[in-house]
Amino acid sequence: MKRKIRVRQTRLSDIPQLLKIDAEIWPDFRANEEMFRSRIETFPEGQFVALVNGRIVGSVFTQLINYKDWEHRTFTWDEITDFGTIRRTHNPKGDSVYGVGLAVAKKFQDRTVSHLLILCSVQQTIKMNRRRILLGARIPAYRRFSDTPPEKYIRMVRSKSGRLFDPELAIYQEYGGMPVKLLPNYINDPESLNFGVLVEWQNPLCNNPLRKIIAFILKIRPDVLHW
Repeated sequence: MKRKIRVRQTRLSDIPQLLKIDAEIWPDFRANEEMFRSRIETFPEGQFVALVNGRIVGSVFTQLINYKDWEHRTFTWDEITDFGTIRRTHNPKGDSVYGVGLAVAKKFQDRTVSHLLILCSVQQTIKMNRRRILLGARIPAYRRFSDTPPEKYIRMVRSKSGRLFDPELAIYQEYGGMPVKLLPNYINDPESLNFGVLVEWQNPLCNNPLRKIIAFILKIRPDVLHW
């Protein structure tokens, strides 16, 4: 039987379900109630959840930043997200969308849900007329290749396919996102040896007069995606 995925803006009443998913996916780096509450209150338009049969199975959280404020420096996840709350780092006039967190319940990690949540963020970026999406990606395969300099590792490609070698970077590459720079000590992640990679997706429709029409066409309807 096919199941229907619905995506909507996140609500404060979603927090108990969000806490359960985060504890399942990030047991050593889980968000707490205050993080979720402050993200929703600070920038409600940038937060989305995916539901199956009325139950939340995934979420994506973002904030707005001015890229020039961060472009020429390294930073940690705590620094750029105000320790996950975004209260002091969200800039309503920022030119870029920054990915704060993406989590999908293990039972639904066939990439359908994450794909839909990423598309929602892309659609919102177009609608808000921001220049780019940025995020700090993990590089979970790097621990097995630690004898390779990390700068070289993040640009390694799989033969013939042209796909980036690291599985997480390869996912973002499918959406047009490309590595920009290495972020040492970005997050406490033994698999990535604590490295993060700043990934950028440039919005080709920024300042395009047709962007609102295109964003409407791209709008994800809750009654069209089944699997």
